[in-house]
Amino acid sequence: MTPRHPLPVAIAMALVAAASNPVSAQSTAAPTVGHDDAVTLDTLEVRPQFESQMRAIDFKRSSDAIQDTVSSDSMGQYPDKNVGESLQRLPGISVTRDQGEGRFVVVRGLDAGLNSVSVDGVAVGTPEDSIRAAPLDVIPSDSTERLTVIKSPTPDMPGDSIGGTILIESASAFDREGRNIRAKAELGHQSLSGITSPKASFNYSDIFGGGTFGVAFGVSYQDRNYESDNIEVEYDKDEDVSDGLIPIEVQQRKYSINRERTGVNLNLDWRPDDSSSYYLRTLYTDFTDAETRQNSIVPVGEGDFAQIGDGVYEVTGIDPGDFSRRVRWRTKEEETFTVSAGGENRFDAFAVDYKLGYTQMRERVEDEVESRFDYDGDDDVSLILDQRSAVPTYTIADSPAGGWLRNDNYAFDRFVVAPIWVDDDEYSAALNVRFDTDRVTWKAGVLGRWRERDVNIDERELRVGPDINLGSWTSNPPSYAHGNMGDGIGSGAMNDYLRRFLDQYSERPQDAAANTEISLIEDYVANEDILAGYLMGTVDFGGLRVIAGARVETTDFEATGNVVDLEDEETIGSIGKRNVSSSYTNVLPGLHLRYDTQNDWVFRGAYTHTIARPSFGDISPRTRINRDDEEVELGNPDLDPYKSRNLDFSAERYIGESGIFSVGVFHKDIEGYIAETSERSHPDYADFDVTMPVNGDDASVLGVELNWQQHFDNGLLFGASATWLDTEFSLLPGVDRAGEKFALPRASDRLYSAHIGYEQRGLSVRLAAVYRSEYLDEIDSDDPDFDIWVAENTQLDFTLDYKVSDEWGFFFEASNLLDEPLELYQGSPANTLQNELYGRTYVVGAKLRF
Repeated sequence: MTPRHPLPVAIAMALVAAASNPVSAQSTAAPTVGHDDAVTLDTLEVRPQFESQMRAIDFKRSSDAIQDTVSSDSMGQYPDKNVGESLQRLPGISVTRDQGEGRFVVVRGLDAGLNSVSVDGVAVGTPEDSIRAAPLDVIPSDSTERLTVIKSPTPDMPGDSIGGTILIESASAFDREGRNIRAKAELGHQSLSGITSPKASFNYSDIFGGGTFGVAFGVSYQDRNYESDNIEVEYDKDEDVSDGLIPIEVQQRKYSINRERTGVNLNLDWRPDDSSSYYLRTLYTDFTDAETRQNSIVPVGEGDFAQIGDGVYEVTGIDPGDFSRRVRWRTKEEETFTVSAGGENRFDAFAVDYKLGYTQMRERVEDEVESRFDYDGDDDVSLILDQRSAVPTYTIADSPAGGWLRNDNYAFDRFVVAPIWVDDDEYSAALNVRFDTDRVTWKAGVLGRWRERDVNIDERELRVGPDINLGSWTSNPPSYAHGNMGDGIGSGAMNDYLRRFLDQYSERPQDAAANTEISLIEDYVANEDILAGYLMGTVDFGGLRVIAGARVETTDFEATGNVVDLEDEETIGSIGKRNVSSSYTNVLPGLHLRYDTQNDWVFRGAYTHTIARPSFGDISPRTRINRDDEEVELGNPDLDPYKSRNLDFSAERYIGESGIFSVGVFHKDIEGYIAETSERSHPDYADFDVTMPVNGDDASVLGVELNWQQHFDNGLLFGASATWLDTEFSLLPGVDRAGEKFALPRASDRLYSAHIGYEQRGLSVRLAAVYRSEYLDEIDSDDPDFDIWVAENTQLDFTLDYKVSDEWGFFFEASNLLDEPLELYQGSPANTLQNELYGRTYVVGAKLRF
């Protein structure tokens, strides 16, 4: 039988053939290396995979917490575009994607908003308007030195980490020996679009002043142009037509995307003597996402149905005005800036370290406009709808034939203008004191964080103005994998028209209330102050280390939002302000055990308490009152944080310098899981349906992690990891599915990764795969047929690196070799909700090192 994917099979066969020498595992004892110690590496032979694997394992073995690490060398061996993509290679980690790129990181099946993220020890915020999750596609991998995911924090670490703590570290000059200059240039080609895009990076570090002063500088830039082909289907139920779901609308979407990433970091270190060190860390990233979306809406369910076969229907009497063609343009710019300065001083048995930090995150979407046009046909349209495949197909009969595909046949409907501004600033200060006695090491510290957020989301529909001939915006028909989209619509022509004439368009009087409501209801200004302190002790009993302590965190939150009171859909009764505040204190005890047998085995156990603060969208003081429909939508500033009691156990067998086999078991009992409810008994809104988020039922996570990595004498490398999750929570009373057990949203119950590589002399090759099972994305409180699932996904990548000399080499990367789409389905896999294709990406480039 011919293989479905011949290129990956050929690569795998080549790797096996290249490694056909007899295999024997290395048996050198693994050194224990502290986090501040440099690992001396062999520079005469190219072994980037071996070196990065050895670094990561050294960090894991020497740590007191349960954690996993990936180093910069390792990132260089993957075709990863950002930090989120790099982290998915670690056990128990998956990513949620945006336009094919990993954006948010899911740790052990828990939503990204339940993680904490820091850059060089300083917590970072989010440019998103309503969530706490930090997007990691905005940070290029080239701007970092190592990434660590801590899964069981010790009391000296922030407690807001039910999922995990993600540490992003940029390079210090003391991470390397002497002067180090690295440069990389590459070209990436996407098969779907046929577009080739550049990327480059430069890193410099050196140590001066007799080994006391270090400078590390890095800059990276990527200008990526690519496309995606998307089809989305909306379903509903109609007992007169079918016992199951039937499609009522199909949307064809073609995306043309330009993503620019710029990263700059400058780090200074001064170590005047063995007992003192001082540092400055800075990182700036700019992520600009310019996107054109052409969208055709086919109203397959807007007519009269007649079944003409099994899963095949004739639909007649469709109003041509229900067909729509749209084009949207927007440029989203997200900026991240972090700076921290601090030091450490040691005095015999006493040490103190301190840090001041500032993070700034910005999101600006100032030019988003969607232009909408309706089919201006004279006669009703009919079609044949075939639902026998997961993505329904259709054949349209209109007059003139194919007229629904031509821009000239569409009339202007409206412009939708939707700018967004988000500012997120945080100041922080930390002080830690350590005191060593004969038996116990005591450590205590305080941390203050002062956060300010300002969110402004506007949207207006403009329907009154000059008529537009959509035909004047026509461009070449786009290539589209899911069918025929007809004429293209040029965003350049649209933007040129908007620059000249947008100010001539206005809202209809009956739209004024809705425009005002949408432009006010999501706006808020918030301040969140966190004060934390901890005390912990560390005792060693031979090979057993015991860490016990507690952390106390006090949170003060205040915010101002808008109250919009609608008499009906066209009339605003009143607009006001809502000022709210809340305060809570959490005590977070922790106990860690680490037993090193000094014979290649390390055993760990931890019992910890952690929290996760509610999302900003849930606690914002928004209030929407619709008196005509007797409905109220509220934010809930009185929400308590998620609270979790965590148990972790792991056994780790270290094999030689760079090998490990580990197994871990963990359990999380999460109290007050936040869910949205609807009630008619709210004391402030009698006889209204009030929808608001509340602290609900408990949730639980039970999981097992396996990890095996090994390097062999003949140059072969192998690694595999697996995570199995069992998550559970239930909805609150008041809905049809109350008491039903669900998996946590975005929790895949199976995560697998594997790689096989080969390194010898100047050659390094690697084939890597990551798999995650399906997960529940949205829950319908009344009907499981309307639950939204994200289908399983496997990503296969290949890299080849060849070092021609000590100064330069070249590389080749191929990502998404299986060309798997992002696929969502409703209720069951038979009902595809979204299918988005990205194609394969190939990269060639050169590296320089001096």
